[in-house]
Order: sequence, then C-alpha cells, then structure tokens
Amino acid sequence: MALQRLGHATNLELHEALAADLPELSLTSMHRITARLIERGEIGTVATDARTVVLDARPETHDHFVCTKCGGVVDIEIPDSAINAIQQQLGTHLADAGVVVRGVCAVCRTREGSAQRSS
Repeated sequence: MALQRLGHATNLELHEALAADLPELSLTSMHRITARLIERGEIGTVATDARTVVLDARPETHDHFVCTKCGGVVDIEIPDSAINAIQQQLGTHLADAGVVVRGVCAVCRTREGSAQRSS
C-alpha cells in the first residue's frame, strides 16, 4: 500500500503517490476511501495543528514528533517513565491517545541556518 511506503501522508499526498497507477482515482474518492479505512481501524491519523488530516500507516496508538515549520511527522517512542510523569501532572486527565511532541526538524533547522548565513 502506498501509505505503508509513505508512513504519514495527507489525502492529497497519497492521491499524488497513486496517480500514476490509478489515474481515474479522484481526490473525492481518496477522501472517502481513507475515511472508511480510519473507521475500520486499518489506518490511523496524527493530531497536528494543521487543518489537514495526516494519515498514518500505523493504526495503533503511538507517539509522534511534528515539525512546526514543514508539518513533517515522525514516529517516536516515548518511554513509559516519561508518560507516567506526564500523567502525574495531568491528574484526572488521561494521557492515552499518543503524545505529540512539536518542534523544528533537522531539515528545517538546516535551512534556517543556511538562510541566516547567506543574509
């Protein structure tokens, strides 16, 4: 499956990845198909600040890093000890839907450094 290869993708990115093999596939159909796959628990989604849904090839709950500059998403594994420390601070609120860490990815940091050096 294309999403397996991509790992994380928007519907548009997934549609573009499939366009050569499935030129008749419309973006509307892509949205319907992925919505059904999400409902059936076959793929997941990533909680980002973006207005676009990011699809995840891994349907099970897990942690992510999301770049605040480019929107890139990477799977991470936060140790249980860190999750337990977060849960202690949350009190009665339950941290069970995967933790999302936000920051700037290495590619974007490199671009920022290059832009600053060339100014």
